[in-house]
Amino acid sequence: MIEYQNGIHITGTGLWLDAKRGVDFSFVSHAHIDHAVRHKEILATKETARLYEHRFGKAKFNILEYNQPKRFSRKFKSHSGIKVELFPSGHILGGAQILLEMGGIRIVYTGDFKLRKCLTAKKAEVKRCDILIMESTFGLPRYIFPDRNEITEEITAFVERAFSLGEVPIFLAYSLGKAQEIMKILGNRGYKISVHGTIFKLAKIYEELGIKFKNYRPYKAGDLEGRVLIVPPWVRGSAMIKSIPRKRMAVLTGWALDSGIRNLFGTDDAFPLSDHADFSELMEYARLAEPKKIYTMHGFSEFPEFLRKEGFDAEQLKETTQVRNNFSKELLLNYDLFVKA
Repeated sequence: MIEYQNGIHITGTGLWLDAKRGVDFSFVSHAHIDHAVRHKEILATKETARLYEHRFGKAKFNILEYNQPKRFSRKFKSHSGIKVELFPSGHILGGAQILLEMGGIRIVYTGDFKLRKCLTAKKAEVKRCDILIMESTFGLPRYIFPDRNEITEEITAFVERAFSLGEVPIFLAYSLGKAQEIMKILGNRGYKISVHGTIFKLAKIYEELGIKFKNYRPYKAGDLEGRVLIVPPWVRGSAMIKSIPRKRMAVLTGWALDSGIRNLFGTDDAFPLSDHADFSELMEYARLAEPKKIYTMHGFSEFPEFLRKEGFDAEQLKETTQVRNNFSKELLLNYDLFVKA
């Protein structure tokens, strides 16, 4: 049985998936704050473990490398053994999806993912499964991101325009993941970069883990001539930003496709550089995974309808939902697994 309440719980196993409150044993898909909670023991990749401990302190980890299946017989006493495998999500460095095989059933939980290639995380993989639990953050047809090269050219043009006007180009980017991606993009194009202290510390950890950056250093007041500044969104109204007399700001987010996003962040521009899958990628993932059942989460309630139009049996998970399953193929194919608690 799959229970969805403060995270996903595979009942009878003791395993949680991205639990939202502290539990004995949880898979943590990546080190963003909305997914990383303090637990007694955490299943994660080594990269996620390193980033997690930097942000939240020491923890007990059960480390799995990508595509290295492992059986957890002793932890899951009610089953003869569940085979667990982590594989890349493409979301941020260390981000992972999880495949559970139990009683002949293959269950995939994606966590946050994207299928597009990026510069700072391994490209996402897709594995066939019987039950797919997937994110749907951008699960409406209007959220189709432009080609990555097009976005990069627009970002470059923004920087050049700022410099031509004697302004400091400033990008608002989340400290973990997005900030490192824009650092890589701009560094590869030869720009000198200054970054907020939190971003600088995380970039150093990225470098420990094999992702290198060029031409960057921590922000220093009064030392921004000819440099691009990258800061977290929460800094936008701070004294640090207000002290820069001539500046041009842009926010990096998939929500840049929505009108009004510039006003919301108080920026001059917005670019749809996202760590999440857009609508077309969500649909493509479902086609490649070929699941018998899809449960969506973290997104628009309308998304399952688009999946159903493509022939999938799909619905949205809601808190206090239980998906009952004796993990037999016959039950999966012939029985309605979705039961409200």
